[in-house]
Order: sequence, then C-alpha cells, then structure tokens
Amino acid sequence: MPFLRIETNHEFNQDVIQNVITQVTDQVHINKGDPKEMILVVVNTKVNVAFGGDYDKPAAVVQLLSLKMSAEVTKKLTECISDILLERFNVPANRMYIFFQEFTQMHLVGWNRKIFTEILGVENLDSPELAQKQAEAQKKS
Repeated sequence: MPFLRIETNHEFNQDVIQNVITQVTDQVHINKGDPKEMILVVVNTKVNVAFGGDYDKPAAVVQLLSLKMSAEVTKKLTECISDILLERFNVPANRMYIFFQEFTQMHLVGWNRKIFTEILGVENLDSPELAQKQAEAQKKS
C-alpha cells in the first residue's frame, strides 16, 4: 500500500508526468515487492518548491509512505527515484529530499472501505503472518 508524492517547481507535459508515474511505480514494485495495483503515486508540478532559497533551478520533494521498509530498500529507492527525476524532470540529486515514512500501525491506513488490519488479518508489522503474506505477494509479481 505504498503512497508516493512527488512535488517539483517546474511544469511538464502530461506525457512526461505519466512516464515518471510509470517508472516510479515499477521501481517501488521491484524494490519493495508490493503489487503494482496497490501503489499510489501523485505528481504535483509547478509547486512553490525552493532548495537553498533558489526557486529557479529545478528542485523536488518526495514522500513515500508505506508499511515496513528496510534500509536496503530505502537506499535502492533513493537511487532509482533520484535517477528518474534527474532524467525526466532535470532535478539533480542534490536538489531534492526523499522522505520515507513507515506505517507501524495498520489500523491507520484504509482502503476499499476497510483498514489494513482487516485486509491483512494481522495487527503487528513484525508478525510471521505479515512476512508470509509479503513473500506470497512477491511471488505473484
């Protein structure tokens, strides 16, 4: 159930934005193992974003909220997302921050009229049941 938001200070055409959404979705799927159907990506362009007080040079802020993420996963995603935003939005890696946030309590996220505690049938992110469900999801993809 990852949610990823990208905000940048420049404007891009819809084809470029859709390409970024597709590439980022693929990278989250590959590196985290979440089903593509459950990855939500929002891209906001022409937002008041300044890095170091400079509004003119391309800059971005990225937020990824999800269930459990290891340091290995966040490192890989940082590299992939930075590369995508440099290639598509011309934002250098040193002009963006990528914030990762874990949902440690699954009752704080809802989808399809249910909370994730109901959907996954587990309360604890460290439970063997959740690890098994995540492994099964990766095998399906």
